[in-house]
Amino acid sequence: MCRSMWLPVAALLSGVALAGCLGPQPRVPSAAQPERDPDLDAVRLIGDVTEVSNAGPIQVSGVGLVTGLEGTGGSARGEFLSMLEKELRQRKIDNTRRLIDNPNNALVLVTGLIPAGCSKHAPIDLEITLPDGSPCTSLRGGYLHPCVLRNYETTKGLDPEYRGGNRLLQGHRLAVGKGPLLVGFGDRDEATLKTARIWEGGVSLIERPFYLELKKDDRSARVAAAVATRINLKFPDDSKKHQFVHKHRHLFLLQDVTQNINDTFHDNPLTRGGDTAKAIDKSIVNVRVPYAYRYNPERYVRVARLIPLSDDAAQQSAYRARLHAMLQEPKNCVRAALRLEALGKDSVPVLRQGLSSPTPLVRFVSAEALTYLGSTAGVEELANSAVEMPLARAYALIALAGLNESVCRIKLQELMVHDDGELRAGAFQALRLTYADEAGNDNELDVAMRRLGGENLQAFWLHAIPLDGPPVVNFTVSRRAEIILFGNDIRLVAPARVRAGDEFIVTADAGDERCFISRISTKGEQRQASSLKLSEVLRKLVELGGQYPEAVDLLRSLDDQQALSCPVRLLSPPAAPALEELLAEARNGAAN
Repeated sequence: MCRSMWLPVAALLSGVALAGCLGPQPRVPSAAQPERDPDLDAVRLIGDVTEVSNAGPIQVSGVGLVTGLEGTGGSARGEFLSMLEKELRQRKIDNTRRLIDNPNNALVLVTGLIPAGCSKHAPIDLEITLPDGSPCTSLRGGYLHPCVLRNYETTKGLDPEYRGGNRLLQGHRLAVGKGPLLVGFGDRDEATLKTARIWEGGVSLIERPFYLELKKDDRSARVAAAVATRINLKFPDDSKKHQFVHKHRHLFLLQDVTQNINDTFHDNPLTRGGDTAKAIDKSIVNVRVPYAYRYNPERYVRVARLIPLSDDAAQQSAYRARLHAMLQEPKNCVRAALRLEALGKDSVPVLRQGLSSPTPLVRFVSAEALTYLGSTAGVEELANSAVEMPLARAYALIALAGLNESVCRIKLQELMVHDDGELRAGAFQALRLTYADEAGNDNELDVAMRRLGGENLQAFWLHAIPLDGPPVVNFTVSRRAEIILFGNDIRLVAPARVRAGDEFIVTADAGDERCFISRISTKGEQRQASSLKLSEVLRKLVELGGQYPEAVDLLRSLDDQQALSCPVRLLSPPAAPALEELLAEARNGAAN
């Protein structure tokens, strides 16, 4: 869902609202509250004494320079210009005013969101807009150069009683961004060409732990320390996370930022150290997301709040026995599996027994919990659940991606060529996550994506994946510019004459084994010949200056005219239902 984002710097200096769809952000739903059960009330949980206090994202903003425009650029005067000049001078760039005034360049406003639970170096989406009064007419073809993103606040926002002027207060450097602009989705009007996105174009410079706030009656240093200790016992900080962070240091996009990042965040007790959880004071415990939960931070917060506060042996024995029995009951298995997961690796034997249940839901929740506890015992069952249980499909795929073991990748590869388009799309995205995790730099990322049949055309990624079943072409409209060719020998069907955006035309005459891609612009006409193979046509389109929106327009037009040898579809991975839906499924299954 789109959310309106108001950038304080823009609101204060120019009155411009920056709005955009940056994609769904992690949230902690009300169902994160531990459910009560008369047979379990004897054990007090972390969730009984805490609430999650920072489930929302932090907005970060900055002023950047876009280059590569075809004479459509220009920069507004005023405070934003001064801010950009200062940033460029700090990076020791000379002739800043001449650079900014170049008609092929433009000053832009950049906005992103850092979600709660975000790890350091994690990618974030960026929204690009123009400030009020900008002479720039189009951002098409532009490239955002490295840009620092900060949090901003106003004096009135911090203190409503403040009697001075409502001044803008610049915050800390929290992220950096750069990359090619994606411009032109939607109606081809002037406003569309003045906004852009860069999917995963930003990188968080901070880790954003979740905050567990102690409830009023439980606020004490003793209880806060007990909460942190219990979380650390069940989820010790793991070496894989440190390896991941070290490998992805290349994502810091500005050397001066990495060297001079604000000490408030570099050495802050909220983020430093190796513990998963830290008691900050008597009312706040900050909780970092372990590596195993990096793709599903919501689940981690839910599970962490289900950890018992004490380790009384007699009490724990009875508690485990009750959970063991509940796991075999379809109406209770979802809650039981989460609580067993919260008890840590000691629950693995019980969860393995759940894999033998005659009930599919029991087998699925057992396999899922095992996977987050680092066991591969449930991998086969997760793959089966992804095929047979549509409601559990998204959770099964993300759990397979999170374990990051070779057996998981094998299963995801098998699912990626399944006949079910939704399952195929979800498996493709899960595999892409795991391969991207391995990359330590851009070259390694290219190598990793080639394992997914990927080719970086700069304007977008083109993937060719062999498929025994009927071929299909998929494209994305979020997170990443990608076209995926599932199948073999996908070709244009002549005769055909289709437009791609405002400037491109693709024609193929009846009986011909080639087509022509033409670009007609203010610079005249350019023309390229191509075979009818769709992959080659897309490459030629990019060579002529075509961007991702034009490529998607081409696919849609070919599909509308039935001028392609297979259908074109939006890549639609399965959606993750709320926990309440799984609980309802459990209750309905028990009733039936």
